[in-house]
Amino acid sequence: MHIIGGEWGWLAYWKEPVHSSAFLTDLRMRRDALFNPDAFPNVPAVQLRWEAVEKEQAEFVDRLTDKSLAKMLPFHKTQIRLAHPLQHLANHSIYHRGHVAVMMRRLDAEPLATDFHVFLVKVAASLRMHSNLVKKDLTERHC
Repeated sequence: MHIIGGEWGWLAYWKEPVHSSAFLTDLRMRRDALFNPDAFPNVPAVQLRWEAVEKEQAEFVDRLTDKSLAKMLPFHKTQIRLAHPLQHLANHSIYHRGHVAVMMRRLDAEPLATDFHVFLVKVAASLRMHSNLVKKDLTERHC
């Protein structure tokens, strides 16, 4: 829940036009309530929430431009570009996936690959499969 809650929190932060201390306090309270582990009785409940957060993230990222990535955000007592916490979020998730992989190995289980290049290969294969299905559907409709 830590990773999902963190991703949701950063996304809410990036989307908020004004970052007052009241907003930050409310954001933390909402994150803690929405991602309390007790609210998720089973793995499917976690997967459902994770899918919703990932969908919202993808929609946000799809709208990013070079200009929006350069947008300055208040962070502690300084300003940072939006691109920097986006990179942090990716790094933070990788860090925790590594922890999970180590724990699984200690239990003599084989973890899933966490390498970025493996992810890219899987995404490319998924996109090719989707593209082929769309082409097939279009061909069948026009025959």
